[in-house]
Amino acid sequence: MDSSLAFLIGSAAIFTGAVAYRELHRELGRRRAAVAATGIAVGVTASFLLMLYLATLSMAALLAFVAVFAAAVGYPAFRRDLGPRRAALAAAGSAAVVTASFLFVVYLAVMAYLTAIGVYLSLRDRIRIAPALLVTGTTLGGLLAASALVFWVSLSYM
Repeated sequence: MDSSLAFLIGSAAIFTGAVAYRELHRELGRRRAAVAATGIAVGVTASFLLMLYLATLSMAALLAFVAVFAAAVGYPAFRRDLGPRRAALAAAGSAAVVTASFLFVVYLAVMAYLTAIGVYLSLRDRIRIAPALLVTGTTLGGLLAASALVFWVSLSYM
């Protein structure tokens, strides 16, 4: 693992922990929200490390884990606003998009998805649900396009 990937994994863990703390602060209080946010950040880091390990074993196992991870992140984020059935559909659809994108931009697809979910969680209390979902989809699409551009540029200079 090179230093830039370690930096990106650390940044993703810090971002998800900060979003989790901000979301859980009202319900749990400062101390319990900090413990929960730390657990989420550690879980994200462990998930990326497991992805790195699975990449050495099998591409099919890696893609299956990415799909399950994306669905497991998306379902609880969407469940409060969409209800269980529509949240499951949204999580499955987003997992399919992230898994397909993972074939092209590898770990950046998962990071883009975590960022988009963070944007959704930040916006859902400030604006209506439909515009929040639209901004989330736009964020995910834009970040995936930027990730593809980064990969294209980096591969063209190799």
